[in-house]
Amino acid sequence: MLDRLTKNKASIFIYLFVFFSIGSFYISFFPPDEPKYVDAALRMIENGNYIVPFFNCHVRFDKPILFYWELVAFFKLFFIDELIKSGHDFFGIIEYAARLPAIISASLSGIYVYELSKRLFNDEYSARLSIVGFVSVLFFFYLGRAVYPDMSLILFELAGVYYFIAGRYVLGWLFVALAFLTKGPIGIVSVGFTYFLYLWIVKKESGIREFFSSKNGIGFLVFLIVSMPWYVAVYKLYGMEFINKFLIYHNIERFTGAADQHPRSFFYFFPIAIAAVYLWWPFLYDFYRALDFKDRRVMFLFAWFFWVFLFFSISKNKLAHYIAFGFIPLTVLFGLVIEKAKNSKFKFLSMFTLEFALGVALSVYLYKDGIIGLLPTVLFGFFFVALTNMIKKPANLVFYKALMLSLVGFVLLLQFEQLRPEKHIWRAVLSEGLPLYEYRIKNQSLTAYTRCCLNEIRDPNYFNSLKGKFFVYTKEKYIKQLKGHFKLIGRYQDTGTKTALLLMDNG
Repeated sequence: MLDRLTKNKASIFIYLFVFFSIGSFYISFFPPDEPKYVDAALRMIENGNYIVPFFNCHVRFDKPILFYWELVAFFKLFFIDELIKSGHDFFGIIEYAARLPAIISASLSGIYVYELSKRLFNDEYSARLSIVGFVSVLFFFYLGRAVYPDMSLILFELAGVYYFIAGRYVLGWLFVALAFLTKGPIGIVSVGFTYFLYLWIVKKESGIREFFSSKNGIGFLVFLIVSMPWYVAVYKLYGMEFINKFLIYHNIERFTGAADQHPRSFFYFFPIAIAAVYLWWPFLYDFYRALDFKDRRVMFLFAWFFWVFLFFSISKNKLAHYIAFGFIPLTVLFGLVIEKAKNSKFKFLSMFTLEFALGVALSVYLYKDGIIGLLPTVLFGFFFVALTNMIKKPANLVFYKALMLSLVGFVLLLQFEQLRPEKHIWRAVLSEGLPLYEYRIKNQSLTAYTRCCLNEIRDPNYFNSLKGKFFVYTKEKYIKQLKGHFKLIGRYQDTGTKTALLLMDNG
């Protein structure tokens, strides 16, 4: 089966597209970040302003514009604005359309992984196996289904590196421009430094001749033509406010720690990196023994990983997926050595015990939290995931386990969806046509679904001044702080917190 799915680039794209589509529809957007992009893209369609992104009625300078444009394109294609306003979407098209940029980017990234492996090692079979490595890294497993710009960024960075290595500088600079339009300066740094590592390690060249070549000059001109118009347009509208918020705060100050947004220890990524290759655990020692560390191509791929890992470890503010680009070279190495790895009874029993124990532990947690309906799926799902360890061939084992995890995860999310508040509140607000307020809680997804600009109310007396009927969404423990007449509409689970929707009536 694996051979058929990876026999050529067309079959690789179809396989990856279907794989990443599993779990990408119907599941509500996950706050805080997914709904910010969704809301901003919908407001572009509503307002006809495709230059400046807004979230919750405020300008959002966090990221450049390209990912919003990707969302707008798919939202228009599937009439998402109309579906949101209707309150009806039985097949989950709203969520699927929002995740299509990530799905397509992940599918194309897999093809570039395949092409990069072939270019470096000239081995068709190991290039095909690198696709298994790609889908089994938990970063891509998640980002390929998320409403984040990171999968698009990784695609553009990877394509840029590939075309520079291939000596096609104009295409390389084009993808650098797209990366710069997706997430800012990191797109330039990632491609540039990775390519220079290739020149220094594999080609034993300084890169000076390539830098001053005519092809590179033309490519840089393409970069300016593609990437700069949007930056210039926003600067004309907002001046130094844009520079201060986007370039200085969200790039320089977040890196140096002057902006205290996601402060983490230098060692934050160490356990995350180990967890990201969880599906490779039984074979890591085999990989170490099989790799030729004197091969300059292998040295380059490891250098690629380590520079990304160290760069973001030095950064004062961190999120787990920041180092995902550094795992691209590891997927190439996976394809190179996975056939030399071996499964064994000890590995099977160890991983089976670990995964089944994880299922039992999660079941106990859900039972204590009162979410009993998910117990059969968790217990039997993890049992079948654990059974995949019986597969003798390591590449097939990793392939089927990644697929099984996708299916189990999707079923769990579908079941948990009934407990989440987003769609229940969305339909209640549209049905009744009443205003919605959030008391001592903030769920950004409600802004995206209801199309209302919401602020977190901290003072319970605020509601005493309101007249008529309105909805209040809050944590269950705060209900007793609210005065007046109200009706309990529903109880929910919101990121591990018990919440409730109330219909207040002030006459």
